Amino acid sequence: MFGAGAKEQVWVSKPKVTVKKNMTNPIIVKPKFKNKKDLSKMTKVKLEEVGRVYGIELDRRQRKDKLINQLWKAIKK
Repeated sequence: MFGAGAKEQVWVSKPKVTVKKNMTNPIIVKPKFKNKKDLSKMTKVKLEEVGRVYGIELDRRQRKDKLINQLWKAIKK
């Protein structure tokens, strides 16, 4: 019943993936701010994104002025 028309299965190995070594990492340009007033115009989400560029993780549950102070300290380093 099942074996009457069954053919032998052939397993094919997965193709090898080659990694190109000439690919370069993207260049990240850190935005420059003159004072805290520039930061206060941004939303909390945007402040968090800018913080990641500077290497810090901001907690959006905090008030906006605390986020601005933390980010300003990271920018001035």
